[in-house]
Amino acid sequence: MTKYTLIAALGALVATSSAAEPAGKSAPQAVSRAAMAKRFDARFAQIDKNKDGSLSRAEIDAAHAQFVGLTKAVVGTEIRQEFAATDANKDGQASLAEMTAATPPEGRAGVPKALARLDTNKDGTLSLAEFAAALPPPSIGSAADFLKRFDGNKDGAVSRAEYSAPGLAAFDQVDANKDGKITPDERKASAAKTR
Repeated sequence: MTKYTLIAALGALVATSSAAEPAGKSAPQAVSRAAMAKRFDARFAQIDKNKDGSLSRAEIDAAHAQFVGLTKAVVGTEIRQEFAATDANKDGQASLAEMTAATPPEGRAGVPKALARLDTNKDGTLSLAEFAAALPPPSIGSAADFLKRFDGNKDGAVSRAEYSAPGLAAFDQVDANKDGKITPDERKASAAKTR
């Protein structure tokens, strides 16, 4: 299971606009409600290990544990990549000059203050660990949050219909002309409303 399908499978805020993007396409395309329903069904099937048509607490817990592990791995990889891009001389330390060079011009004035705050050993540079400490840990909902969001009848399990309902409701809100498709313009208009 890829990190993207697991993230969506856990339903941590089904983002219709990002889920609607076809893989490998550079220009956004319209996506139909039927295609979205099919994606939700496929994601549900990935979590429903015993194929009984219902997500038990054990299946949700297992998917959540996998999601947490994958999220930590992805975040760790992104932090290491960002640190490597900042550490221009590859000495394992991010200096004031390297951090300043890696920061967009509008944020450069704040770099010395940030370095002073994050440099816990006060050596004038940031190690990977100090660099990573600057980022807050990702907010990951719990299995209980998943049940709260998806278990409409509060029976402790999530049916296929319950799993799809929030995502399809979000789809229906974005589908302004109610034609069963979300166009790039409808996505943009919906995103503008949330800003």
